[in-house]
Amino acid sequence: MKVRILLALCAVVFPAFAWAQGGTAKEGSQTALKTFVSPDGSFRFTYAAFLIRCELQQQAGGYVWAGDKCSAYHPVCDGETGPGITPIACIAYPRNKFTDTDAFEAATFSVETVNGINTAEKCVADPVEGLSERRGTLDIYGVSFTVFEFGEAGMNQAVTGHIYRTFRGGKCYQLGINAASATAEVFDPPARKLSKADWQEINGRLEQARDSFEFLK
Repeated sequence: MKVRILLALCAVVFPAFAWAQGGTAKEGSQTALKTFVSPDGSFRFTYAAFLIRCELQQQAGGYVWAGDKCSAYHPVCDGETGPGITPIACIAYPRNKFTDTDAFEAATFSVETVNGINTAEKCVADPVEGLSERRGTLDIYGVSFTVFEFGEAGMNQAVTGHIYRTFRGGKCYQLGINAASATAEVFDPPARKLSKADWQEINGRLEQARDSFEFLK
């Protein structure tokens, strides 16, 4: 049976995904960047060129993010959380580009809007009841986002992440950074456990995309 736990407990497993005040990409970084502009021109963000832009596909009853690097046992693109979400973008870290272990499943930065919310107060309410905790605010280009952290585990797999919400132009915008991994010992032979340096690399790339998020109107 699936066991659900808060990120406060998962932090022992995924220490690098603890929330931190964001800045920009590391100084001196030679990584080429790509730019994503929303279809309606309301926002943009940049991301490392080697990251994967996930493809949104419609299916019966909703949408799904295509590609194994954009999905895991526990969904990592927040647009998959249910019919109350309108997915806009999801950018994934390439599996095993640097980590070289089956214990790493997926990690993403995503942007969506939350349907049926027409006030700022409702927008910053608990987004995942029973699974998320409020962790202050984060300013990105002068816009304040309320930060939540969450975690969920089951079947020797887990997902942890952060949700960032703000109300703008009558819409509740939600940014997300999520990472999914499996217990290394369940593989035969056991997989290499992800190191702190692995998580810092993955998290740093996704935070760069988050920190570049900018409303255009």
